[in-house]
Amino acid sequence: MKKNILALDLGKGSLGIAISRSGMFITPLANPRFHMDQYQEDIDFLKDLLKKEKVETFLIGYPSYPSGDPCEMSLIVDDFIKLLNKEFPNIPVIKQDERESTKEASSLLHENGLNTKKQHKSIDATAACVILDRYLKSINQI
Repeated sequence: MKKNILALDLGKGSLGIAISRSGMFITPLANPRFHMDQYQEDIDFLKDLLKKEKVETFLIGYPSYPSGDPCEMSLIVDDFIKLLNKEFPNIPVIKQDERESTKEASSLLHENGLNTKKQHKSIDATAACVILDRYLKSINQI
């Protein structure tokens, strides 16, 4: 059973983060904002987070067009994965299809009483939860 999986949903100005410590339950952790294309801020945030959390695997949402073909953001995520591999060489990175994850996260937040305006602070962390949930289901863990 895979445990201590940290899910990441990289955007152009934010990083949604969720974790599954048990390999079954998922917890949203953070939704830090950063300056566009300034990913060192995210790496520094993750370094601090990893001082508190035991992480065995990074799971990163991988964007693509509905057809499955890579999109502009795919290249940005690929570059971020290179940063993760450089800064955290002992933690493997797994890509997970993230298509429609933000829409699904928005629906979940709406069901819990948050309108679109109030979702801004938690939408990416919730999308990271959706991405992690999909991964755990794909490996038959939940």
